[in-house]
Amino acid sequence: MKKFEGICAALLTPYDCAGKVNHKVLKKQVRWLIDQGIDGFYVCGSTGEAFLLSQDERKAILETVCEANNGEKLVIAHVGQISTEHALDLGRHAKSAGADAISSISPFYYKFSTEEIQQYYFDLMNGVEMPFFIYNFPAFSGFSLSPEILDKMCQCKYVAGVKFTASDFFQLERMKHAHPELTIWNGYDEMLLSGLSAGADGGIGSTYNVLCPTIRKVYDAFRAGDSTEALRHQHIANDMITLICKFGVFASIKTILGFEGMDFGPCRKPFGAISEEEKEMLKKGYDAYLKHR
Repeated sequence: MKKFEGICAALLTPYDCAGKVNHKVLKKQVRWLIDQGIDGFYVCGSTGEAFLLSQDERKAILETVCEANNGEKLVIAHVGQISTEHALDLGRHAKSAGADAISSISPFYYKFSTEEIQQYYFDLMNGVEMPFFIYNFPAFSGFSLSPEILDKMCQCKYVAGVKFTASDFFQLERMKHAHPELTIWNGYDEMLLSGLSAGADGGIGSTYNVLCPTIRKVYDAFRAGDSTEALRHQHIANDMITLICKFGVFASIKTILGFEGMDFGPCRKPFGAISEEEKEMLKKGYDAYLKHR
């Protein structure tokens, strides 16, 4: 059985000139990242533009990733939806497609109560019956997972851990301390080392798609007990992350992947496009990063 640890790329979704999912490029992305040293893939999450995709598109994307991965690395399928029924549909498909685990953001927009969100998770976990990672992203979902809520969630045997996309590392440390058997994934790329120091078992990140070798060094140096070397590589990653954030994370990463021979197309509207001037700045920054990573 694969271990839930290490560094996982939150995959982006490539589109062709007609705006359809480009499965050929997606397969190339998966294989390229495996060669770069990635430990796994988080499929159809925020980075993959999940809520701009149809149910069928999300299923087809996961099938393509599983096929290209060929069982080599972890595959975690994000199945989150506002509707429990739709999330269950994606979860059951993920299980049949061969994913190693599923994950879900909390249902959003309607300001569901804590009890309703807990029931959503219980319904999803018990309805699919496979390892499950609670996706904690309060900045986007409006719901913040607390150690106390996690205690209640752990009444279900399918809870495998948490994707912790927040900067409250006190909360992360408390969760890991109370439940050492769970896997905690750090979510903010620029704070991977901080998350690892607080007890995270690994990271899931957007920029790992283009910074994998450097992120690998952060993780490996920390695990080897060399905090100075880990911090040095976090600095290198953060220099590039600063530039990526300047022009929009998803569009910037897609542009950089284009420099590597993978045409991802633009993000789906209403996301905006990157200008030619911004592309030039990204190219200059990425070239400098490749020389110094």
